[in-house]
Amino acid sequence: RLLGRASRWPRMARLFPLFCCLAAFAAPAAALRLGAPLMRTCDASRRKAAGRHLRQLAELQALPAAEACEAAQATLANMRAEGLPLNVDAVSRAISLCGCELPVAESLFESLVAAGNDSEGAYSCLLRAQLGSGDLDRALVTFRRMLQRGIAPRGRNASPVLHALCAAGRQVDAMRFSGRLVRHGLVLSQEDHAALLLLHGSRASPRQLRRQLDRLLREHSTPGAETAAAIEAAVAAVGGSAAATRVAVGHDGRCPCCGGGLQLLTLPEEQREQVRSVLLSRAHQRLGSRGSDRLRRFSRWLEGQPAFDFVVDGPNVGYANQNFEGGRFSFAQVAEVVSMLQRAGKRVLLILPAKYARDVVPNHTSSSQPDDRITAADRALLDGWRSEGLLYTTGPGMYDDWYWMLATVGRGDSQPVAVTNDAMRDHWADLLPARDFARWRASKVVPFSFGAAASAPRDAAAPPTHAVADPPIADPPPAHEAPSLRACVGSPPPYSAEAQLLAGRWHVPLPDGAPEGEGGGAPEPVGQWLCVSVVPPPRVRRAGDPQVAVCR
Repeated sequence: RLLGRASRWPRMARLFPLFCCLAAFAAPAAALRLGAPLMRTCDASRRKAAGRHLRQLAELQALPAAEACEAAQATLANMRAEGLPLNVDAVSRAISLCGCELPVAESLFESLVAAGNDSEGAYSCLLRAQLGSGDLDRALVTFRRMLQRGIAPRGRNASPVLHALCAAGRQVDAMRFSGRLVRHGLVLSQEDHAALLLLHGSRASPRQLRRQLDRLLREHSTPGAETAAAIEAAVAAVGGSAAATRVAVGHDGRCPCCGGGLQLLTLPEEQREQVRSVLLSRAHQRLGSRGSDRLRRFSRWLEGQPAFDFVVDGPNVGYANQNFEGGRFSFAQVAEVVSMLQRAGKRVLLILPAKYARDVVPNHTSSSQPDDRITAADRALLDGWRSEGLLYTTGPGMYDDWYWMLATVGRGDSQPVAVTNDAMRDHWADLLPARDFARWRASKVVPFSFGAAASAPRDAAAPPTHAVADPPIADPPPAHEAPSLRACVGSPPPYSAEAQLLAGRWHVPLPDGAPEGEGGGAPEPVGQWLCVSVVPPPRVRRAGDPQVAVCR
């Protein structure tokens, strides 16, 4: 019909360029729509093939060294034959398997370098291969090359080299190597320090031994059993006036060897300021300036009050043992803890969210009742706490934990001890380093319990501390207000189970040798400690040396 209508041809001719443009754009789009599934299928098959070869390399570790190296090379050849791209993980595993044939391992590593894929993991594999073949000097060259490439040292590549230097007795090289690691920001592990201690002990170098001991115990204040054994062995090897004596330290913290008194270590002012800043930042992130202003207002109020001895985490105490049908927030439990501390002559601060000071309070137990109306007795308790000036209610939307945590790191003398069983899983990660958090928790947080004595371990998710033992834990009462309710509150330990330097001697706690808290009538604790004395010899001034003070 178009051919029969000649009058339409001029119009069709004018539209022909438009048809051509549409076809030019439509064809690639159609090709992409058809090709994308094919490309995804190809990538998936390549990943599957690479994973199969990686599993084959992992299984080769059970073979003898020579056979494993030969099979690893064959696996890489198969990957190349299948057209798979260079896999860094596969080559790194092959390097580890070819440790018995160092030239092969180095050739594989150079192939990664040529492709620009010399990662930290590849360097670690090559270093292990070189150390396994006994070529320590070549490993040092590889390590320097890694640093020159801008790759930061890590424990898995630095520790094997350091331990090899110590085992070879190369004291100067080991000291220089460890110093380089520290300058690059790597914290030496206890095992690294122990190797250096044993090296200095075998070389009878009391001055270097003392310096290394200082570094170890300042970085790792609670050494493990193997590290403590290394300290004893190194000091014994030095001999002379150096000595490491095992002593039993009683509740008074007095060392029977030197007479030094162990102290309860707390956070210094700069770390307390850090905690205050973090808490204010958290409040600001949650509620903006309203949140941080509320915490600042509490801090100013606290500074204007007489110093408190204890701060009670009201919700944690009120909900203790209440997770059952019919359970509720127990004002009676809070009152029992507060009264017990007051009977002991302590000044108490009680922290409660504002919603627990109303006529209807929430119920966060497993009970089917979402909220409860407080009784006349509960209201009388609230009014009494207000009149005594010991109740502080937190604003809406604020975490009550922030308040009692802030109170424990207050300025001046007002730094009460917190009474809570909160494991603080969601607090310590960014609040303080783990060691400092454990120190704060041991000195400023004590647990509580109700009823008959029964031992229970501290929550495993919390940072470890050896300085406070849990008080006995009671079975849950049959009702939220038991007639014979009796509270038991722990107490801070008499001293911290951390390494302490007293009168020039290091006092090192041995594992499972820490004092227990006084909650629950625990017997008089006895802790096992090391009293370590390493006195470096005086420096002798030589002719031509500048005038310096000589140690006596």
